Amino acid sequence: MMTIESGKLVCITEGSKKKKRTAIKLECQNPKKTKTVRVEVTDGWLSEALQNKKKQSLQELDGITVEFERNANNDPYKIWEQGQEWDKKDAEIVATVEVSERVRPQEWSKNVQSDRFHNPYNFVPALPRDSEAVQKSELGDRCPIGHGSYKEHYWSGRISVKLTTVTPLLIPDAAEMTENNGHKTYPVRLGADGKPYLPPTSIKGMLRSAYEAVTNSRLSVFEKHDARLAYRMPATEGTTAKPARIERRANGLYLRILEESSCVGGAAKLPRYDEKGRAPDKGERNSALKYPVTQELPQHGDRVRVRLNKGKVTHIELWEDDCPPGGDWKLGWVCVTGANIGNKQNERVFIQHDRDPAVKLTPDISELWENLIADYQKIHQKDLEERERKNQSPSSYLGYKPGETAWSRHIYEQNQRKLDEGILCYVELDDDCPSDVIALQPVTISRRLYAKKPADLLPESLHPAVDIAELSPADRVFGWVNQKNRKPKQKTSSANAYKGQLRIHSVQCQTPIEQAVMTFGNLGLPLAILGEPKPAQTRFYTAENTNGKPLQEKAEKEYGYKSLERGLRGRKVYPHHGKLPDDYWDNPTEDRTVREIDGRYQVYRRSSGEKERDSQNKSIIGWVSPKTEFTFDIDVVNLSDVELGALFWLLALSENNYHRLGGGKPLGFGSVQLNVIDSDLRSGEHWKQFYRSLTKLEPVGIDKNELIEKYQKVTESAYSFPFVQIPFIAAFCRCMRGWEDNLPVHYPWNPNTNGQPDPKGENFEWFKENEQGDRLSLPSLISVDSLPLIPRKSELSTPTIDAALQRSTPADQKPSSTKPQRPQNKK
Repeated sequence: MMTIESGKLVCITEGSKKKKRTAIKLECQNPKKTKTVRVEVTDGWLSEALQNKKKQSLQELDGITVEFERNANNDPYKIWEQGQEWDKKDAEIVATVEVSERVRPQEWSKNVQSDRFHNPYNFVPALPRDSEAVQKSELGDRCPIGHGSYKEHYWSGRISVKLTTVTPLLIPDAAEMTENNGHKTYPVRLGADGKPYLPPTSIKGMLRSAYEAVTNSRLSVFEKHDARLAYRMPATEGTTAKPARIERRANGLYLRILEESSCVGGAAKLPRYDEKGRAPDKGERNSALKYPVTQELPQHGDRVRVRLNKGKVTHIELWEDDCPPGGDWKLGWVCVTGANIGNKQNERVFIQHDRDPAVKLTPDISELWENLIADYQKIHQKDLEERERKNQSPSSYLGYKPGETAWSRHIYEQNQRKLDEGILCYVELDDDCPSDVIALQPVTISRRLYAKKPADLLPESLHPAVDIAELSPADRVFGWVNQKNRKPKQKTSSANAYKGQLRIHSVQCQTPIEQAVMTFGNLGLPLAILGEPKPAQTRFYTAENTNGKPLQEKAEKEYGYKSLERGLRGRKVYPHHGKLPDDYWDNPTEDRTVREIDGRYQVYRRSSGEKERDSQNKSIIGWVSPKTEFTFDIDVVNLSDVELGALFWLLALSENNYHRLGGGKPLGFGSVQLNVIDSDLRSGEHWKQFYRSLTKLEPVGIDKNELIEKYQKVTESAYSFPFVQIPFIAAFCRCMRGWEDNLPVHYPWNPNTNGQPDPKGENFEWFKENEQGDRLSLPSLISVDSLPLIPRKSELSTPTIDAALQRSTPADQKPSSTKPQRPQNKK
């Protein structure tokens, strides 16, 4: 039972002489009953009777004794005049959405486990939808009904909605962005009236994402997932790769294996750098073995003859003659990957023999290389942009620390993407069948491709539609554009787009500008670093099966993309950050990032200091304040009962459930609540009557609860679960209300920062620690499971793994007991 409290409405005139304003406030006791406070009242909190009085005059409300309830944020909510009752109809819709008693916010635990947290993103399972039960229901695929005429038994009309911000909302204005040394600062996007401008497309995007999830529709976008991703291979596997060169012969390209048995790793060492050399050349000037006549450095791809001593080159000369070099000279090719390791001393010469084995290149072998190099270049894109911004060459050696060493050519040269004649690489062959190529890589210890592509793990019924006959509910309602990323089973139309049955317009901010926007001065508020999607992180992105079950713990890294029996976790979502401290969003420019308050840190702000503002994070000049109200209209045409029922269900989530909108959602921004203000919806038959007579017709009563119930029953029937237990519904509801255990929500933090945010943003350390420790997967959104700040309670301590980790971990990142003199950073 909700507690009913009492108070009094007062009419207050306040503000400076120029900005004087009159507002209605509720005078009542604070939630702890320690003092009397005055809280400004929004229209949505008032009963219909009080709103009618307010329309006559604000003074009509002055002094009225009222009763009210509080919501999850302890805000006064549902205010009505004493002696009367709450009289708004939309309360009935709210009541139809089931919320378990045990998860009501007032019963949430206030005890915070300081050693655990929730990741800011998770996944709503996307179940296979090819069953007959799904496809024969309104949740299956079909042609859209069209817009040409109002159809009988389909609904058309308008729904008016109010949107209220619960946490600050970020609407950055990209056109007014300023940039200083790579750091971008954004003001709030404002409309012509000077109030925050919330684009209708943003609202539509928010609703579409939610609608896709709760109808388990096809994904609207699934691009650039048709290539295999890569992971860092264990150091122990690097020694099995053999040097090779791509050569053209009469009938095509071949992979020529250039293995020299007298050399460790199959290639000769070419002295090049000083182990302790410094920038800018890492001692190359004095340590490199050069051509004796010209004293020039051997270049990558040079054809040379060399003399060897114990696997190391002692003499080197350019060799362009077709005749063998003779004597103890050996013919070879110079392979220079650059000073990409802190203690690197040698480059390599691939030695050629008369009868080297060769493998004819096939499209599959070429794909191994192209996928890997594309992955390399994608993950280093920001690093390269940063060097370009600082006018630093990607091949420059800036120091021995990770990120300072030189980048290898395959990371920054576009011509390395294609496997063409002259490419020098390393190849791993199948021991049982030496003509079978398992992997191609640019360096000895490289990244390794997963066995399957992300697209392989997504059921066919969830891929974006490629024919108008296979539009899922979200495609039909919100629109569709053919991504042409696969072939349809049957092409029924030449149409490649459909505008949908829904349009959002007339978005208006109803809150005065001085209350709607909080600004932070010209420098702005430096936001914390936002993470980027990393689908190669299998423990978070892949699943045991197509139902989105988390991977089993301690599985090998490559397990997630190893087999078609695996699946993807589902649709990515950002759960609401619930039960934040009352003053969490107050004084945002004050640096409280290392100060714990009620188990929470100020995770949305970046710590003050040297790196408070750099290219890794962004600043905002202002945000849209909590309790700001927007209104907008949704026009719908020819929606079925189920399609409209699903939409009403989303618009009538209970008071503790919030949609997520705008930027910075991983940091807690953008929780909003939607309420239906009004609606005028009619069936096609009613519209026909209207146009036949051209006379005024009275509004038709529509039972929203009945439509919601139809949607719920169809969903239950299609997926054979009670509605709230259907995995994608249960996960979606969790996302909307957040977790009940009151744990903080943030990205995994560097385990070496004593449970506090890392000012340097080196959160990747958590994933490295996890890989070397408990190998945890991202818990299911439905479960109450969380993640530990330190994911290494039990170490994997087999000699093989320990040895591999010692070799593969950069030295300055190893535990102090094993830290060598100089670090390594293999690229």
